Amino acid sequence: MSQTPSFQISEIFLLDSQFKREHKIDFQHPSFKNKVSIETDYNYNEENKILEITVLLNFSAGISNKKYISAKIIMVGIFNCSGDAQLSVEQFSKANGPAIMFPFLREHLASVSLKAGIKPILLPAINFIKLAAENKIKKIAPKPLK
Repeated sequence: MSQTPSFQISEIFLLDSQFKREHKIDFQHPSFKNKVSIETDYNYNEENKILEITVLLNFSAGISNKKYISAKIIMVGIFNCSGDAQLSVEQFSKANGPAIMFPFLREHLASVSLKAGIKPILLPAINFIKLAAENKIKKIAPKPLK
């Protein structure tokens, strides 16, 4: 009987962090809006039973096409796998793994925005299981070869 893996987090680390803000920002402008996008990818080493999930968070805030704040955060989660889970590696990598990692991304964005001299950017909770079921989580685009 084939067993489906169980996942235990080993570590989460910050791979890349970029934050930019304009000197003067009109937060009170009625058209000031936030935009958030999330992309994921994963790599599973079946021999070592190690799952590596990458989550990319893009955040921008501004008025129309003018960005006053922008952030790009990439975090990697390392998960150890065993043979007693109810989810496949692919299912876990698309929804559950990113959901476990999301609070770390949220905290980093809040912290760096505070250090930038603005109120902390507090992202709402995200239902990754629903987004994955609706196929709304994009895969991280591969980098072009140089």
